[in-house]
Amino acid sequence: MHKIRITGGIAILFGHGVGYLLGPSFLYLVKSLVFSKEKILRPYLKSLIPFTIVFVLCNIPLCIAMTTDYLDSYHKVYITLEIPFNILENFFIIYYIFKTLQFLNRLRISIQENYANLSSQNLQWYKHFIIGFLIIVIIDSLLSVYELFFTVDLWNIGTIIAFMLFFLYLYLGYKGLYQSQILIPSFLLDQLDETKSTLNESNLVTDQNTQKEKTIVRQLDSLKPQEIEKLKRKLEYLLKEDKVYLNEDLNLTQLSEYMNISNKKLSELLNHYLNTSFYDLINDYRINTIKERLENGDAEKFTIISIAYDAGFKSKASFYRIFKQKEGISPSCYNKKFQQVS
Repeated sequence: MHKIRITGGIAILFGHGVGYLLGPSFLYLVKSLVFSKEKILRPYLKSLIPFTIVFVLCNIPLCIAMTTDYLDSYHKVYITLEIPFNILENFFIIYYIFKTLQFLNRLRISIQENYANLSSQNLQWYKHFIIGFLIIVIIDSLLSVYELFFTVDLWNIGTIIAFMLFFLYLYLGYKGLYQSQILIPSFLLDQLDETKSTLNESNLVTDQNTQKEKTIVRQLDSLKPQEIEKLKRKLEYLLKEDKVYLNEDLNLTQLSEYMNISNKKLSELLNHYLNTSFYDLINDYRINTIKERLENGDAEKFTIISIAYDAGFKSKASFYRIFKQKEGISPSCYNKKFQQVS
């Protein structure tokens, strides 16, 4: 306890103003999974300028004031401004959390347009973390505003926030077990940039297609209707006859190579001429294949999950989730329902 001043000084030096570090880190952490280090390093360092200013002008002087007898007047002045500074820091975090959620949404849309199996590209746990942290920051801001006008003697705000963070980390300890690296082709990174530049930030999802159509010239517009129909028939042949969807690692790039067109053209064909996405198209074929096998009584010879693996699904979790999403009921319930009808 005789070193309490040193301990407090160290805590202030490395703990105060950490929100100005966390906010940008939330965003650029997820960006680092899909963009090269060279592309994100410079903007990330620029976003840390507020943290650097706080560290130099606040943390270092406060650390000196707490560990020595110098700058005591600086410390007293800061105490009167501590709560407004904390609220300002929270608003800074909230801003970057919303930026992170917007990027996650763009990333989810882009992945769905290029992959059928999303289990290995699942960032749902990170979204839960961001939203959970957002709720905690909002609660902390509300308590700080209350403390600004009223004296708080019944509780310690820091203790409340610490316990909330503790339970959030417990929850994430479970969800984070399923995190894995995202591997996506370089053209998708360009697509993310195009999406960012054409989106209306106030209405990200609903305005996406409208904004992109206004700014991006479609590559298939130069083709004749007969050529578009030819591409449709070729795609249908690959799916119905060659059954390429049975390949569990199939992605948009591979399918475009089978069709001898670029992946951007294939994405355009799916989105604008077939009104679907790669994710929905491939999984529709897989689900229909599974339903046919269940209706033919294959569930009596094989397990449902083995039938799903044969149809191209990579994991039990993604299969059950997608099947219920498409059919409204679980695969086992569908099988029982069909047996009762037959």
